[in-house]
Amino acid sequence: RSQARGPVLRVDERDFSISAPRQVDAGDVTLRVDNLGPDGHELLVVRLGNGALPMRSDGRTVDEEALAHRGLRALEPGASGAVRDLQVHLTPGRYVLFCNMSGHYLGGMHAELVVR
Repeated sequence: RSQARGPVLRVDERDFSISAPRQVDAGDVTLRVDNLGPDGHELLVVRLGNGALPMRSDGRTVDEEALAHRGLRALEPGASGAVRDLQVHLTPGRYVLFCNMSGHYLGGMHAELVVR
């Protein structure tokens, strides 16, 4: 595991939910992601815009390419029981943390984070 930068926020992934703090101060943050579910999960972090996240033509996953301009950060899928760190620099605003495995976002696997 890499050296944590800034505060460490615990993010728990389960089938099909993400538990995370609701607010954090702006700056460097380490998201410590613990996969507590039986399946593999990834974690993506992106600033929220107006409206819903854009979906791919499959209708089951978020269009990550369309979010690249919003500073999309991603943590590759981790197996059940894996604990991984994602280091991010967050500016004030609203962000969404989500898993983009097929159907997981639509199944409720997302959480909003407000950065002050």
